[in-house]
Amino acid sequence: MANSEAPSIYVDTDECMTLAPESGRFKEVYTRVNPRSAEEVRKLLGLTPEASKALHESGMCCMPSTVPASTAAAEDLDDADPEVRALARNTTYQAFKAYVNGANPQAVAHMIPAFNRYLDINKAVINIALLSDIEVANGATLTISKSTHVVNARRIIIHRTGRIVCHGNTTFRVASVEGIKRDFVLAQQAANSFQIMKS
Repeated sequence: MANSEAPSIYVDTDECMTLAPESGRFKEVYTRVNPRSAEEVRKLLGLTPEASKALHESGMCCMPSTVPASTAAAEDLDDADPEVRALARNTTYQAFKAYVNGANPQAVAHMIPAFNRYLDINKAVINIALLSDIEVANGATLTISKSTHVVNARRIIIHRTGRIVCHGNTTFRVASVEGIKRDFVLAQQAANSFQIMKS
């Protein structure tokens, strides 16, 4: 969770700004985590049961988490046959999304060894932005880069015609939101998860 020492972002009227770990302006607000287990990824990116329930009750939707019909064994991810290897990695990726974002991770828990091997193969990195306040003025746009996986903030304020646009899967964890509207996060490539965490 953000603290009082973290910097704030203010996007001025009609200004466009991008929050990205590659940005010289913002690289200091990021922490890079190299997750070593599927459980660690779920803790960093997934919804808590309380947040998932609140999200559904509010009418906002979260990432679909369809469990794939087939599964893959950890050893298939390194199979010598490129077709077997590609199918196993794709199947594992789909199941991993269901594990991380789904309300019922136990449905694919039998694949945890494959998830852990998948993380190791891909040298996974999770970029976490730690901020105090985020304020987006009228007509302003804050773009969240595809390489930003988590935004921890104390408070988000979105003025009437301000907006936040995400280019990837981004988990927001904030203490409060002001001026939120149904299109608060516009996901261009995937749905996003949003949690209001208790202080």
